[in-house]
Amino acid sequence: MFASLWLLASMVVDVLTPKELTVYMIGVTIAPAIAILAVLYWKRVPKFDFAVAFATLWMVSWIVLVLISPKPLPLFVVVVAVAPLVIFGAVVNFLRWRRARLQSRSTRVSS
Repeated sequence: MFASLWLLASMVVDVLTPKELTVYMIGVTIAPAIAILAVLYWKRVPKFDFAVAFATLWMVSWIVLVLISPKPLPLFVVVVAVAPLVIFGAVVNFLRWRRARLQSRSTRVSS
C-alpha cells in the first residue's frame, strides 16, 4: 500500500514541479518519509500522532525538494507544502474549541 502511495505521490509532485526536478529525484526525497509512515502505521500509532507525523514529514520532504531543486520552485509549492499543517492545526483547534464549549455547557447545566 505504501509503495503505491509513494509512486503516486512521486508522479503527482513531478507534475507540479519544474522539469528540472525529475521523478527520480522526487522519489528519493520522499522515500524516507513514506518508510517512516509505513513503520508508524505498522506499529499502530494513534491517529493523532500519525497525522502529526504525516504533516511534519510532508513539510520536511518539500523543504528537501526545494533544497535539491536546480531551479527555484513556484510559489504555489509553498501552499502545497504548508497545506497539511494548516489543515491539521485548524482541525485540532476546532475540536479543542468544541470540546471546551461542550464542557462549559455541561458544567452550567449541573450547577
